[in-house]
Amino acid sequence: MTKSLSERIALHTDKSKSTGKQFLPVFIALKPEIEKALKDGWTVRQIWNTLHIEGKIKCSYQWFRTLVNRHIFEDKKNDQHAAQSKPTPNDQEGFCFNSATEKEELI
Repeated sequence: MTKSLSERIALHTDKSKSTGKQFLPVFIALKPEIEKALKDGWTVRQIWNTLHIEGKIKCSYQWFRTLVNRHIFEDKKNDQHAAQSKPTPNDQEGFCFNSATEKEELI
């Protein structure tokens, strides 16, 4: 007897449940090398190709690119945003009212 579509989907889902998560530990271990290669001017495709040929990365290029975007480019974007969002007292924009009258301005 053939299984229903729902049963077949459930079997497939169980088999591929952790497909993306199995590559994350290897990527995190290689993250410093990947960041350095990106700073040196290599493209994500060139980095993936080299690591894939060496057998260090077994995921597809598309998944590797997703990991780079999530764990390298997002981190940098969040760091830059955090650094920019910290206001300092002298960085106030717009009108700033000073209630103290300075004698030099009255002359």
